[in-house]
Amino acid sequence: MTPARNPLIAAPTRRPTPDGPSRTRSQTRRDASVARRLATVLTAVTSAGALLVTGGAAQAAQAQPAQVAQSASAAAAATQPAQQAPSAPTAPADTRVGGTTVARAGSVGAIVSSIDRALRASEIRNFGKPTRTGAVAVHFGPQTQDRVKSFQRRNKLPVTGVVDERTYNLLRPATKLTRGLNTVGRSVQGRAIQVRVVGNLATAKRRVLLMGCVHGNECEGVPVLRSIANSTPPAGVAYVIFTYPNPDGRTAGTRGNARGVDLNRNAIGWQPASARGNPYYPGTGPLSEPESVAIHDVFRAARPTAFMSFHQALRCIDFSGRGKQWAGTYARISGLPVKELSAYRGSIGTWVGNRYPSMVSLTVELPRPVPAWMIDSNIAAVKRVATRH
Repeated sequence: MTPARNPLIAAPTRRPTPDGPSRTRSQTRRDASVARRLATVLTAVTSAGALLVTGGAAQAAQAQPAQVAQSASAAAAATQPAQQAPSAPTAPADTRVGGTTVARAGSVGAIVSSIDRALRASEIRNFGKPTRTGAVAVHFGPQTQDRVKSFQRRNKLPVTGVVDERTYNLLRPATKLTRGLNTVGRSVQGRAIQVRVVGNLATAKRRVLLMGCVHGNECEGVPVLRSIANSTPPAGVAYVIFTYPNPDGRTAGTRGNARGVDLNRNAIGWQPASARGNPYYPGTGPLSEPESVAIHDVFRAARPTAFMSFHQALRCIDFSGRGKQWAGTYARISGLPVKELSAYRGSIGTWVGNRYPSMVSLTVELPRPVPAWMIDSNIAAVKRVATRH
């Protein structure tokens, strides 16, 4: 006898958007796994004839999972708007959605500037002066690569010239978050980017990161975060409340930041997609925006065991990582159905699900407008997941 489908669990939804072919998060994880296995097999091939095959196959493997979705139905493809190449210089696409690379040759923007400043500080400590002077770098070129290699040699790290997580954490140690309000960065227009810590983050076993208005026109989940901020968490639970990670977008009432970049397409795993002016414009490279660097740094500092991000207006609960185990619980309490949405390259949820598969990650898509009872039910759902996961 076929078991009845849980009415709270909806079938995966694949929404055609300007971002490109749609993939669910579970499909993206499978694609990445296939790519890794292919790369391992190809590396073992040593014969001259096989090497000819390896070149083409390795290229195909690296292109996974960005290209695997190109066999989508003709009907879905027909709904895709024509895409233009971004007009500004862009970084190489990062095909490793769950990778540990923070920046490398070709990277651009705020992440490169933060690395340049940290390199200068390290060089002043070691040599009395920086090896590079002038304006802060915004492009990861050969000189930056050589300076990274020098830093790696001094600190007995693998000398690659690539800023991976280990190099980045040593070069730019995570900011210590303390109870209360913490300023973690500045926006494009200079506004403070702040998080509030509720509870003892240093001793809590359950550390919950709540993100509110990452899109400046999707802020109706903020009352949920404010209520949590004014509560007293039980022992062993701490909240890191990131109400306005996009303060410029909030002020302007726009999805993107002041440069029109969708911060939820600008995380590690980024790929060039929509052109500037499109609401889904991903920027010129992963972590090219100061707000994205701040978000990334908060994850490093908080080391969350659970992450919940509030959006609008698809009226559902999406998940990644271990969130699949808790999506149903959240749905039953909140009154929103579970629905696996497309996994977009460069989104924070996609990166979290692939990089930290043991983390409970939920995307809460509220309706527009949000009825008062649903604010209360989401507060209850957040507390249940936070205290039980």
